[in-house]
Amino acid sequence: MKSKFKKMASEKDSIPFVLIDAEKNKNSRKLADVSNLPTFASFRDGTLNDQIQTNKHALLKTFVHEA
Repeated sequence: MKSKFKKMASEKDSIPFVLIDAEKNKNSRKLADVSNLPTFASFRDGTLNDQIQTNKHALLKTFVHEA
């Protein structure tokens, strides 16, 4: 999913994408209330807006489109 996430990020100039490795940054899991990996989250004005746990590209694409 990491490569698909990076590709999506390169195609969406209007949305900032940030990749955080939750295995290496354990505190990030607490901040975004992550219970499963991979987790994708959207933030609005610094507040967690929504999140999805998936390894399916189509679901991630829909999530980004709706963010």
